[in-house]
Amino acid sequence: MLSVLVASPYPAMRAGLRVLLEEANIIVAGEADSLPALLALLEATPPQLAVFDLALDDEALSSLWRLCAQYPTLPVLALSEAAGGARALAALQAGARGCLSKTAAAADLAEAARRLAAGESILRRASATVLLQQLRGDSSPVPAPERLTPREAEVLQAVSAGLTNKAIALRLGVSEHTVKFHLSAAMSKLGAASRAEAVALAIQRGLISI
Repeated sequence: MLSVLVASPYPAMRAGLRVLLEEANIIVAGEADSLPALLALLEATPPQLAVFDLALDDEALSSLWRLCAQYPTLPVLALSEAAGGARALAALQAGARGCLSKTAAAADLAEAARRLAAGESILRRASATVLLQQLRGDSSPVPAPERLTPREAEVLQAVSAGLTNKAIALRLGVSEHTVKFHLSAAMSKLGAASRAEAVALAIQRGLISI
């Protein structure tokens, strides 16, 4: 029987997912409210799949990057507000094998979980279209980004580790205002609309590591 771990910062979300999955005869081996909690569960109870709630902030995408980098063979099903939006595409770029809307029907959730555990990937039409455009070069050309300064790269590296601006400021011995300044500059150079997108682009282009 399929065994999964569920990760979401919201107790109601975790409880709802447990009910839906267990009704489909899928075992929920554990629940986590944060990345550290999920990593601890993975060490103690290796599952066949992880269901990961992207929540509503960029820190969730940074956590997903770290999870997929540390457990590259673990199939991860990401849950987003919109399965075909930019956030879903970022989740796939981070290493998730598939992405579903949080409002997906129970049958779709169960089918996706089983397909991912069997080694398949799930790519919704909207995300597939964007990826195909990128592969074919159909999208508008993007100018090469300016080089990041060492401090900008350092800030993005800390963001990729899931640190908040306050935590980054403490680590680097600077003010939060300075962190925001460097982060804003890096996002502008990369053409990113969010912290998570900036991290994704920086990793893709080899500007920071994971």
